[in-house]
Amino acid sequence: MESAPTVPTVQVSSTKWTQTVFLFLTISILFLLGFAMMIGQSSAADIIAHWDDRRCDLDVMLSAFYYKPEDDPRSAAEFTTDNYKFCVGSKTETYLKGLFGSLFEVLEKQMGAADIMSKVMTSLRQSLANIYGPFAKMMNNFFNKFQQMGALGSRIFQHLYMAMKKATGIAIASIYIGLSLQTTILNTVDFIINVIMIVLYIMIALSVIFFFPILPVMAIVFLAVNGIEKIAPGRTGAMGQIFCFDKSTPVILQSGLTQPMNKIKVGDILRDGQTVEAVVQLMGPLSPLYVIDGVEVSGDHRIWLSSRKQWIFVKHHPYAYKSLNTPDYLWTLITSNREIPVQGLYTIHRFSDWEEIPDTDENAKLWDRIVTDLLGQAPNAKPPMNAPVLSGRLYVKKFQSGWVPVSTIQQGDWIMGEKRWTKVLGVCIRQSAGGIGEKDSRITDGVWIKAMNSMKEWYHCSEASDQQSWVGYHLLTDEGIFQIRGLSSGDVLVRDFTEVGWWRLPETYTRVEKGMTKA
Repeated sequence: MESAPTVPTVQVSSTKWTQTVFLFLTISILFLLGFAMMIGQSSAADIIAHWDDRRCDLDVMLSAFYYKPEDDPRSAAEFTTDNYKFCVGSKTETYLKGLFGSLFEVLEKQMGAADIMSKVMTSLRQSLANIYGPFAKMMNNFFNKFQQMGALGSRIFQHLYMAMKKATGIAIASIYIGLSLQTTILNTVDFIINVIMIVLYIMIALSVIFFFPILPVMAIVFLAVNGIEKIAPGRTGAMGQIFCFDKSTPVILQSGLTQPMNKIKVGDILRDGQTVEAVVQLMGPLSPLYVIDGVEVSGDHRIWLSSRKQWIFVKHHPYAYKSLNTPDYLWTLITSNREIPVQGLYTIHRFSDWEEIPDTDENAKLWDRIVTDLLGQAPNAKPPMNAPVLSGRLYVKKFQSGWVPVSTIQQGDWIMGEKRWTKVLGVCIRQSAGGIGEKDSRITDGVWIKAMNSMKEWYHCSEASDQQSWVGYHLLTDEGIFQIRGLSSGDVLVRDFTEVGWWRLPETYTRVEKGMTKA
């Protein structure tokens, strides 16, 4: 008998089957890992901010290398493995404590005193150890696989990081390209501006060329101004028209001796018995000084010409000539008879003082009318009895020094005017026959006052003036106004000792002459 044919049996290699299963598991785990990374990326900031609470979530454990801090010295794989071990251990411990904790607590409470229960508890702990041992072994194998996967993920992350750096380099190169374009545009704009400036220069040159035809007209204007100057000398100009002497000018004292002008003090008695009421020191001239018989004096100072028996300007004196001296400071005096006796090289000369106007009630009223008119105010019902004088203990605000006493201010200092810093052009030390207020806050009724930031008119202090003689100070400023502190009324504005401002002094000369002529 023939035996039946044998049917070949297809045997699947166990090794091939194992590899297929492992490949499937690997692909599944990678898919899950990728999915977890996609979900975790959207909430990475929240997970990092709450790491202690979220570190043991399943998706966080699987992608823990993604949240590794930059300052952590561990590698991404070590960081993920440590986190996984921590979470598994803590979860296992929590689970087992929850499973057996209540039972242990009940048994210990009910049978804590019995030895047999102690043995039972020992047996239970051993059983727990036997259960945890295989589980820990299994998890260690899983940790090894997870560590391998973490290393692979770390390499992938490094490649991604390098790609990001390349993208950053491209972005920086783009920025530099933009800067180069901006520089090119700016250079173009600069070139256009230079072209415009060249065109402007050409236009200016053409304007100058076309300006020459009007030179005859300018010559006529110049001659007209000179004619006005000859008709009314001393009425044009600015600080150069203020009349002062060189410091070495010899002033004749009552004793017959002479003293340089800058050494004269308030209260000195001069040759004709007049008393020095004020000493004024000013900044140097803007116009040249003149020399008469060795005396250097400003051209608009008045001198008595005995041959004509009249007061004339120094610059019109037949023996006067311009000096080459340009001193930094000039001096002048105010005397009781409004004259200054000066010793020349060959003879004695009579010069007028700063005020020139005789000290009478009528002239005081005239001056008050002139000042109020120039200030645009109605005349005062009662003119002041004394010239404007301030106590040296009152304060002015000096630039970079704060509030300092008036007595410390010198020519050239900058002090606070009405709304800006103003330069001190002169300092006057003056004696007054009366005043208002106490010693440290004393002023005269001749001081013009106005409250700070006030729209009201200037006014004189209305308090009654006493008859006590005293010596005070006053300043001449570029603005004609400055602030003082120390009065009972608080910080106020005051006008300087010119009262009208130095630029208006030439106008006051004309008005005084007209007023005295009418009188």
